[in-house]
Amino acid sequence: MRQLFQKVSILLLTWPVAVFGQAVKGNYSPLPLKDLSAFESSGANWSVQGNIAISPSAAAKARTQSGEGVLIGTAGTALKTKMKAADLRLSLEFMLSPGAEGHIVLPGGQKVLIADSRNQKQVGANTSGYIGQFPSQNASKAPGLWQTLELAYDASVPSLPGSARLNALTLNDVVVLETVYLPNAAATKESQPLSFEVTKGTIAFRNVGYQLLESRKPLSISNLTYKVYSDKWDSKTYEKLDHEGKSAVLTQEVTNGMREFHLVYEGEMEVTEPGEYRFTSIYSGPVFTLDVDGKSVMSGGESTSQESHAGSANLTQGKHTFKIYYSRFPWRQPALGLRVEKSGVRPYDLHTLSSLPEPEPKPYMSVIPETRPEMIRSFIQLEGEKYKRTHCISVGSADGWNYTIDLNRGALLQAWRGDFANVTEMWYERGEPQLLFPAGLNVHVSGRSSLAMLDNSNAAWPDSSNINFLGYHIQAGGYPAFRYAISNATVSDLLVPGASGLTRTFQVEGAPQGALYALLGSGKDIVEVEKGLFQIDNRYFVQVDKKVKTLVRPAGSDNVNKELLLPVSGTTTYSMFW
Repeated sequence: MRQLFQKVSILLLTWPVAVFGQAVKGNYSPLPLKDLSAFESSGANWSVQGNIAISPSAAAKARTQSGEGVLIGTAGTALKTKMKAADLRLSLEFMLSPGAEGHIVLPGGQKVLIADSRNQKQVGANTSGYIGQFPSQNASKAPGLWQTLELAYDASVPSLPGSARLNALTLNDVVVLETVYLPNAAATKESQPLSFEVTKGTIAFRNVGYQLLESRKPLSISNLTYKVYSDKWDSKTYEKLDHEGKSAVLTQEVTNGMREFHLVYEGEMEVTEPGEYRFTSIYSGPVFTLDVDGKSVMSGGESTSQESHAGSANLTQGKHTFKIYYSRFPWRQPALGLRVEKSGVRPYDLHTLSSLPEPEPKPYMSVIPETRPEMIRSFIQLEGEKYKRTHCISVGSADGWNYTIDLNRGALLQAWRGDFANVTEMWYERGEPQLLFPAGLNVHVSGRSSLAMLDNSNAAWPDSSNINFLGYHIQAGGYPAFRYAISNATVSDLLVPGASGLTRTFQVEGAPQGALYALLGSGKDIVEVEKGLFQIDNRYFVQVDKKVKTLVRPAGSDNVNKELLLPVSGTTTYSMFW
């Protein structure tokens, strides 16, 4: 009976999660995708469906599910929106079939290229990005995975007649282009539709949201009063009032050049348009807080003026009281800035320009593998975790496939494709907080041990297995084979990049006392796309030998998540790609 249940479960999982409505990014207006009524006359190559499944294999055909929320196009006529725009922000998700290619055509005729370019080692004219400018790196995912795209675009630039400007283009959370000018653009101040076009294969779009940007200022500040305290910069309380007064503008200059201070501003916000307002702080100091109507909107810790922190508040029309608290690092020049934006409104500053001086240049330090792999020991802090992982090693390859191992747990923490390592926080100045950041398209794998002894196939996977790290051996290609003692056995763990992914090989020496398993992936959805090929959420694919018996099972007490396990004995291999 249990085997029958597992087979039925796998069949049900061959479809990714269904799309229920649209999940457009906050502050963006959704482009309705109930049908094609949001578009001008469309060709037969376009339809709206409820879901789509695409295999990364070129031989398989895309499968659709009836419903709403997913726009699907094949090669043919372009599709124009009835919505018209000039300057705008755009946020959407898209999925490609193998070899697919198409464009998002912006007002003025500028084109964003979306293409199956995940196997390109060098960026070029066919790499997903912007027509007329190569992206900084290839951040494309594999076909069959949903990808994210965000951009900020000005259809005309007042200072450069006849030009358009792409302020930023982010693909899968990687900024691939910034501040791109095209002098020969057919720039326009008149609103024009967006267009979607497919030139090869199949492309699906969902969660399409937009902001039409205008340069009005629906929120202003007034009646500013301030108090300056002379307590030490790291004091948790402030009692030594140095001076106070009124100010016509928001600026840290009321401190009169004091090296250590705590600055408190109070005032009023005049709101002429109700709605969700997003505030961004830029400051140099140990703390910055913003309260509106007595409620915390933003609370930031140590920061330099090259960083930003954000918070949002839903404000009604009329006046609202606010309070700002800011303190300075005595060894850095003071900097205090507050920026605001709203859907349909271009971001603008609430501070005076001189309050936020030009910051000292902060170098970007990176490690780029050239002919052989590079290895870096560092701290790693995963999103959502309070503490750093202290015994980690990251391995980068010239092929652009990289990964991080937690040596204490024998855990594959993360893997990414593209540029290797951003080590600025490790090597710049005092090297705090000694964190390495992936510089390319990153996927979270698991914070738990990759190997564990289980009493049976139903036993819970431990957060940290009884593993002892024994060191590593450098193989002929320059890649490390990590060695662990587990039970009465020694296991070698080798990850080697290939043409289209990472191949991981476990080699078991000795006789472990029990059943040894590898955790290949965990998430809300594990889909067997085809025999031996599994999709882990929308993050990555796992390929195992078709003859190997894997186990997809519920995980956790609530059975919301699932796990993909692989029995390990002798030499056991699997691959992953995205």
